Amino acid sequence: MAGSLYRFITITTALLSVLLLVSVANPQDETKKNLDQKAKQRLLKREAANALYRFKLRLEKEGFYSGRVALNVWRSTAIDAGTFDEDQYKEFKTQLYEKSVNDSLKCFEEFILEENFYDANVCLQTWRMHSKELGTYDQAEYEAHKKTLAEARTAKTSGSKATENPKE
Repeated sequence: MAGSLYRFITITTALLSVLLLVSVANPQDETKKNLDQKAKQRLLKREAANALYRFKLRLEKEGFYSGRVALNVWRSTAIDAGTFDEDQYKEFKTQLYEKSVNDSLKCFEEFILEENFYDANVCLQTWRMHSKELGTYDQAEYEAHKKTLAEARTAKTSGSKATENPKE
């Protein structure tokens, strides 16, 4: 009897020890998960900050499409990190489109001077689309630019005919 009582107490003690160890080990796993989650969150925030830096660099030094891609990458990483600000996104998007509108007008003027009318028209259409996106589109200004393009084409055509036939 004493042997079976001893065996019962030993088995009970062993089971209670196992249960105690399991319950103690589980919070350590939760702590580790919390630390992993915090590290992941820090990493996501760092990625969002890097993406924002790259966007600002693209906005300053590169063209519209490169900037647009960088803006979308920043938006995605900021959403993942939980730091996305819709107002800031709209402001950056506005800056990007304003830069594109200004660059498109410069491009238009340069190609007119170079007598590259096809590319001048592409720049004019880009200006039109992006100014519509901003809400700054002016039909009269567009028509004036279109007229400038048509006059430049006509001047080149009549100028090239005059150099071909000097007798006339």
